[in-house]
Amino acid sequence: MNHEQLDHDYRSSMQRAAFAYLQRHEAQHLVDSDLLYENCVRHMTTAMEVPVFMAQQLVHNAWTELQVINQRKWIGVDWGSSPGSTVVHLIDTRADLRYPVPARLLPQTMLAQRDAALKQQPQ
Repeated sequence: MNHEQLDHDYRSSMQRAAFAYLQRHEAQHLVDSDLLYENCVRHMTTAMEVPVFMAQQLVHNAWTELQVINQRKWIGVDWGSSPGSTVVHLIDTRADLRYPVPARLLPQTMLAQRDAALKQQPQ
């Protein structure tokens, strides 16, 4: 194994450690994300003994990766008001846009979820 591969393995494993730290502590810092970032850098430098310049870069990369993963969760489904409706709406909650989709194009398992969700709602 050459020096370059060892360096890459070290960086990628430390970035995974930073990512895991950010995931574990994300809920504790809902308001102050800068504090989460700083705490992660501090953890990397003290507990993992990563040099400060590298810890900042690795935490930044892990932070970006976490934000991309969290952004993927921003879609919702509006089933309509009746189980027999022929159109459902996919909702992009980040852009506040609604996209009508014919219900016949959805998998049967999703339509079964729609029927169950509509039965639970009081009318």
